Amino acid sequence: MVTLRDQLFEQFASEALVQLTDEYKGKYEPKKGDRFNIKGITYEIGPPKVQGRAIEFEISSKIPQDELPPRADTKKFFKSIEKVILSDKKKPVKVDMENIIRETREEERKERDYVKLTYRYEGQELYIEKDIMKEVDAFGQGTDAAEIPVVPGAHTVASRLILKAIRNSIYRGGRANVESLVKANEQVRGQLRKERGKARK
Repeated sequence: MVTLRDQLFEQFASEALVQLTDEYKGKYEPKKGDRFNIKGITYEIGPPKVQGRAIEFEISSKIPQDELPPRADTKKFFKSIEKVILSDKKKPVKVDMENIIRETREEERKERDYVKLTYRYEGQELYIEKDIMKEVDAFGQGTDAAEIPVVPGAHTVASRLILKAIRNSIYRGGRANVESLVKANEQVRGQLRKERGKARK
């Protein structure tokens, strides 16, 4: 059963990821739906899900199959990305390779492989209770109420501050996760270009 708490956590996490997606679409090449293209690779940030006391979301990027050297395949590219990503401080809880088939307007079928990362944030990654209580105390001493969102269903200052902290934490975490995947793609592409260069000599 979905609780009001879960609904509010999901709402504020979703606001953070939508804001992040819009920023990337504004800065880089926007694609259909919520996707965006950075240096020739399409990325997508999935919607958040509340899992117990944690919040999960997925980030995916298209494997640039057209760039792969003759002897490299998508699985090799995926494994290389996985190795780089799993060396990060914040590791995804799941790393998958997903095959997606899309129908085009010309009635063609486009088959693409994607790297899909699932991230989970929980506990003090979302908010720190001591910090929330300090903010509650500061609010009682005249902090600007405009800094605290008005949320139907969240009646206390503490609950509203928790939601604000969750939104900020998911935004910062999601940005760091996307940047990590972009960096991993650039690193692996660089390695493959070197391999292609050596193969031509």
